[in-house]
Amino acid sequence: MEFIPYRVLRNEPAALRKKLETEGELVVTVDGKPFAVMIDLTGSDNMDDIFLMISRLRAQMAARAIRSQARRDGLDKLSNEQINSLIQKARKERKS
Repeated sequence: MEFIPYRVLRNEPAALRKKLETEGELVVTVDGKPFAVMIDLTGSDNMDDIFLMISRLRAQMAARAIRSQARRDGLDKLSNEQINSLIQKARKERKS
């Protein structure tokens, strides 16, 4: 996957479009850091499927981040009793 500076998107959109058609996907960067991913959809009849897959991937990435944070915080070692206690406490706090 090729990395393209944002200024190319801004200053040379036609060249960027040709490059996207050739490469299939590009990563747009700002100050050298990834900012966005571009995907060529030319002739694609399954755009809804692509967006669905992207949504699912984002959800999977969010779940992975939550699990990693729980492991770092030691929450993966809680017993079911401790988990249920925390849930009850949160529910009581939410009601008040």
